Amino acid sequence: MLMNINEIRQLAVWIRDAGLTVLELKRPGFELLIRRGEPGQNRALEPAAVRIAAESSAASAHVITASNPGMFVSTHPDERNSYVKPGDTVATGQLLGLLRIGLLYLPVRSKQAGRVVRFLAAEEEWVGYGQPLIELEG
Repeated sequence: MLMNINEIRQLAVWIRDAGLTVLELKRPGFELLIRRGEPGQNRALEPAAVRIAAESSAASAHVITASNPGMFVSTHPDERNSYVKPGDTVATGQLLGLLRIGLLYLPVRSKQAGRVVRFLAAEEEWVGYGQPLIELEG
């Protein structure tokens, strides 16, 4: 039983929605362990994320979401300035921030051109898969 990344991401969503903290699957030749923070902690964050997504659903707004769980940072530790700040104009594919997963940094890129309205995730905030990070306009 092999799983692709999209199936694992879907499992992470189901785990979050169910309020679970751990899922462990073991089969011959395959092991998967997914851990999340405390269920009360995650549920406390979800209503705000849902509210922000609803507020941002205007026709001209676009929300950049987390492609993976991790810690959101607006710049690499070796650099001084944030990649973008509210009010900046960005191009499609432009680097907006990073998701830190252990020692790995994954890029958060713009899926469309526009203007940064606001950050929806705080600096060094732990975020879940699909959580809103940045709101763009235009």
